[in-house]
Amino acid sequence: MKIGILGGTFDPPHNAHREIANRALEQFNLKKILFIPTGVSWQKTEITKYTLRYEMTEILIKDNNYFEISDIENNLQEPSYTVETLKKLNLNKSDTYFILGGDAAYGITSWKSYKELDKYTNFLIAPREGVPNENLRNIFPFEYQIIEGSYLDISSTNVRKIMNSKENLDNYIPHELIEFIKDHSLYSL
Repeated sequence: MKIGILGGTFDPPHNAHREIANRALEQFNLKKILFIPTGVSWQKTEITKYTLRYEMTEILIKDNNYFEISDIENNLQEPSYTVETLKKLNLNKSDTYFILGGDAAYGITSWKSYKELDKYTNFLIAPREGVPNENLRNIFPFEYQIIEGSYLDISSTNVRKIMNSKENLDNYIPHELIEFIKDHSLYSL
């Protein structure tokens, strides 16, 4: 069974995460997408508590039968690393597709034991505006395929900024997720 893996901090998760997952499902005939919220991030010092990010991700994906969430990185006292998560998942490489944005693809050589990643997964890269695809061939160390579609100019950082500006969020995250964020007083809402 072909599985896509979409990991991330999901702080907060947003419509671009869902859209990229949908595109990957359709374009590469995947049977499901496994969303994996990061436990303890090695890249970011301040993130929302894991349980809240997990619940927000559940809200984002709840209406899609092809989406699942994994708590494989829950309760980690140490930073979570993609290579370790892929080892724990113990999936067949030929059926495993790791989904990442163009910006993350550019930085993959900074990831722990990045050279080992190719043993566990294939790679699908979603283009990001301002991240030229033509340069990926020179920078990304593994074979990959591009997830086709228009640029999605949404990031968790931008969503947090928009929340603080009181701009309408409906184009960025589902209404139910906005309510969850308000109820838990996240991101200064």
